[in-house]
Amino acid sequence: MKFSKSSFIENYKKKIYDSPELENIDEAISYAFRLTDAYGIMKINKAILEASIEYKIDESVLREQINNESFILNERNSNE
Repeated sequence: MKFSKSSFIENYKKKIYDSPELENIDEAISYAFRLTDAYGIMKINKAILEASIEYKIDESVLREQINNESFILNERNSNE
């Protein structure tokens, strides 16, 4: 028996990914880090998920941006 991906999930992801809210990605990243500070580093996945929901940004896009080397370097330079 084969199961296919739910069209609901695919449509939901498309709706979020196509959202104009992507311009708020820096705010979403900051929010995710604030949540990580509150929850502890062991719950970073929960923080990223909550930030993606709060800012209506696809979780994978947010995660990719957080892991982006140039973003990390820019954040480090702005905090010095």
